[in-house]
Amino acid sequence: MKISEFSQHFHLAPETIRYYINKGLLVPVTKNDRYNFREQDIEDMELLLRLKSFRFSITDIHKILSLKRLSNLDSSEELNDYINILKAQKKVLLGEKAQLQKLINDLQQEISTSSGKHTGAIKRKSGVPLTFLPYLSCPHCQGQLSISNCNIERDQIISGGLNCACGFKATIQNGIIIGQPGKISVYDGPDVERNSYRMMSPSLITLMQKAYHWMLERLNKCNTKGKLVLENFVNNYCFCYSNFESMDKDAYYIITDKYPEIVAVYKSLIDKLNLDLQVLYIAAGSHLLPLKNNCIDIYIDLDASNEYAIFHNGYAVDALTRYFHQDTYAIGAFFFFKPGGPSAQELLRQYPETWEKSFDIVHFRKYLQEMWQDTLDYYNIGYVTDSGEGESFSYHIPGEKLGLNTYFMHGFKNSNKKTL
Repeated sequence: MKISEFSQHFHLAPETIRYYINKGLLVPVTKNDRYNFREQDIEDMELLLRLKSFRFSITDIHKILSLKRLSNLDSSEELNDYINILKAQKKVLLGEKAQLQKLINDLQQEISTSSGKHTGAIKRKSGVPLTFLPYLSCPHCQGQLSISNCNIERDQIISGGLNCACGFKATIQNGIIIGQPGKISVYDGPDVERNSYRMMSPSLITLMQKAYHWMLERLNKCNTKGKLVLENFVNNYCFCYSNFESMDKDAYYIITDKYPEIVAVYKSLIDKLNLDLQVLYIAAGSHLLPLKNNCIDIYIDLDASNEYAIFHNGYAVDALTRYFHQDTYAIGAFFFFKPGGPSAQELLRQYPETWEKSFDIVHFRKYLQEMWQDTLDYYNIGYVTDSGEGESFSYHIPGEKLGLNTYFMHGFKNSNKKTL
């Protein structure tokens, strides 16, 4: 029987048969430099496959086949040797079975614990903390806002209205200030399913985690007690939600996005953390936040600059200039790829309004120098060539480098510059 017939008989590739021959598991007759498989080889192969199904190693299979070839297991001694080998393997498998059963039990416990994580927890009902009232102001005239029809629970405004003499109005719904979103691109939309997170590749998740660690370390170097910390454009990612448990409980946090449904998603997730934090949630355009000028002490930019530049000719800070002051800090992470490269071209195809500098790291670094007095730290986190699938950087072309840099700046230069 030729090797092609032999391999077909056992539904195996000829390369597999040659591998077994090279390992000494099969010893066919060679004639004219060709293998000739006989009935004995068929019996050896049947035993080999049976032993393999018992999860014997190649080395152990070789020993058993050698034992069979020497004695055909005719004597009681050789037969006992074979039986002892089988018993030893059975003991190994029983040990593995016990380990697997323990793992299955542990896995079920983890499933039960995770399933009851949110349903079993007491959800913290939060609203607009009264401590934020001194920082609220009309986004148009900076006039004082009056509050009407308030529902207040435990020093938190759950619902109500905010009004200015100039005509500006905002509402408080489920603890979220809902203001004016401003102009929204037809190419933009809320990611309520958080697909930007869920569809990231493992390598991108690792890269993001490194950026989280870097940013958190710099944030903790700042004096955050009693300070206002702002994070905006959380439609893609939210640094605060991922790191609140390691952040200062005595700081005042503001989380904003133009989409109320996105702010509601993160408010719900943060409430489930059941942390004793002062957090203000605002659904409004970043240039239309009902906050006093020069009130923000620390700005967190996690992909906000990239996101903003997809729909505007500028970076996220351009929409926030009036909220900063000369002692404001900025901590951020900026994604980048080659200008004019495949990903940049695909980005423009998907988002025709994209600014050409949206992922340009050289231009962004120059921009930071123009906007801030001091560069306290700057770091190249690394890059990935696989960003994930679906909505996770849908415009990134696999194989091209997608880099991530972090920055730590201080002292806003243009606090008197008009917000866009």
